[in-house]
Amino acid sequence: MNKYQRLVVVTALINALVMVLFPPFTSQPLVKGVLPGFDGFFPLFSQLGSKPVFTELLTLQLMFVGINTLIAWLVLQDKNDRGANPEFRFAQAIGGFVAVNLAVIVVFPPFEPYQSLLRYDTGGFDSFYFIFGSRSRRTIYWPLLYLECMIVVINALVLFLLFSAAHRGDNALRRDLAQLAAALPDDAVARIAEEIRHQINAPPPQAVAALGRGADRRRARPTRVSKERRSGKDRREQNAREAGGGS
Repeated sequence: MNKYQRLVVVTALINALVMVLFPPFTSQPLVKGVLPGFDGFFPLFSQLGSKPVFTELLTLQLMFVGINTLIAWLVLQDKNDRGANPEFRFAQAIGGFVAVNLAVIVVFPPFEPYQSLLRYDTGGFDSFYFIFGSRSRRTIYWPLLYLECMIVVINALVLFLLFSAAHRGDNALRRDLAQLAAALPDDAVARIAEEIRHQINAPPPQAVAALGRGADRRRARPTRVSKERRSGKDRREQNAREAGGGS
């Protein structure tokens, strides 16, 4: 995981935490015939016992964050031949991210429910539909659409600031290394370059196999049985006879 991927993961975790701490809640209408709908975003611990959480909308929000994080992870994991991260223009990448997300939000905007199905005109959020589909005659729920666009823009600005800081750190490190290389004598620079080249071209170290698991594992030698034991004679009886004969 490189530092750009870490920044994306941290930003996604912060987004998910904010969404969980301020989840969408559904309303509980007191009038008979009025269906429950989207009420708003409130702190989790202030409305948890009094109103039910709008789990469908919260799931869509978390899925949206997860899909964007996965795409950014895959884009930022490209490697060149030497295994280092290539240079990329993060401003253009973030601009493309904003354009794609805003296009998805506009193509599938939030709509209000049909007013003819309700006894009272309450408005509110119903679901996300294709803007050119059969439900396009409904009224767009503008507050939620504005909130979605604002969240996308805020995330883009935060990522731009984080990537800019990381890029400035890389440039400062390169300048320091260039100044250090300029201050060193030529023979020292050549020796350091040769050591780096040797480390790059050196074969990777081979893992040492554990004892008893490798191809050349040692085997326990069989215990040799003495000649007396193979013959079945008891040495204690032989020693007793020898002692009796000597006495």
